[in-house]
Amino acid sequence: MELTSQMDTAALIEEIKTRPQQSIKCDRILLPTDGSGQAFKAVKEAVQLAAATKAEITLLMVVDYNQNVAAFEQVSLSGYVPAELKIAAYQFLADLMHVIPSDVHAHTRVEVGNPGEVILSVAEEEESDMIVMGSHGFGTFRSLLMGSVSSFVTQHADCPVLLCKGMPEES
Repeated sequence: MELTSQMDTAALIEEIKTRPQQSIKCDRILLPTDGSGQAFKAVKEAVQLAAATKAEITLLMVVDYNQNVAAFEQVSLSGYVPAELKIAAYQFLADLMHVIPSDVHAHTRVEVGNPGEVILSVAEEEESDMIVMGSHGFGTFRSLLMGSVSSFVTQHADCPVLLCKGMPEES
């Protein structure tokens, strides 16, 4: 019986060797960020993937006015303008673009709305092949294992989602 098993294994190995080579398509990577440490870890991972696959990165920041207004209500709203949040997001992404090597194609995008829903919408609109994001962020709601936004995206995305845990290493 042992001999038959070895022959089956050898035949299977030979069959696998004759299969046509497959490749994984990854032309577009969506990289949502909220500025947290784990989001920076995701930037590092997305850049490595993009460099290896020649993919283009869409660096996305979602401004959630409802969440930010709720946080600011504890302070004074005098002089607070929601448009300032969007401007700050563009400035943050412009600074973050300096971390991405010049040979990696990337562009920035700022959207307003519910982060999980917007991430999925942008992924579909841009025909993203993969979403790379931190497993936790600054969100108000967190689960024990992963943040609510990353959990929502993982459950509802039509493309693979790479969740990055931990903080980027100091160089």
